[in-house]
Amino acid sequence: MMKRVWILLALVIMTLTGCGSNDTQFAEVNQYEGVSMSLIEDTLKSTQATFLLTNNTDHEISYRDAYHLEEKNSDGEWEEFVGTASATWSDKTIAVAAGEAMELPINWKNLCGGISKGEYRMIIEVDDHGIATEFLYE
Repeated sequence: MMKRVWILLALVIMTLTGCGSNDTQFAEVNQYEGVSMSLIEDTLKSTQATFLLTNNTDHEISYRDAYHLEEKNSDGEWEEFVGTASATWSDKTIAVAAGEAMELPINWKNLCGGISKGEYRMIIEVDDHGIATEFLYE
C-alpha cells in the first residue's frame, strides 16, 4: 500500500513540474557574429515550429542536437521550461557549411506539451554560443 502512495505522489509531482519553469542558463545570446536563427513564417504551432539557422561566416559551424525553450515571465525575465532544461540530450553535433542555412524542425510536445499565449525564445548551442530567436504565440 505504501509503495502505491509513493508512486502516486511521484506522478503528481512530475505532472505539476513537467512544464514549470527554471531560471535561464543563458545570460547572453546572439553573440556569435555571422550566425543567426529565425522562425520560419507560418510554422509555429503550440507544440512545434521550424527555425532557420543561418551561417553567414566564412567557416563551418556546428550546433549541438539540443534546444532550450524559454518563456518571458510577468517580471520580464526569461525562464526555461523544466522539460527542456532537464532533458538528456545527445552529444551529437551537426555541421552547417559557411554561407549555408539549415531548417530546424523542433517539436517540444514530448518535453513540455503545448505552449500558451505568450512571449518565447528558442535557443540552440552553436560552437558553445547560445543562438536565440524570440517569438510571440498568440
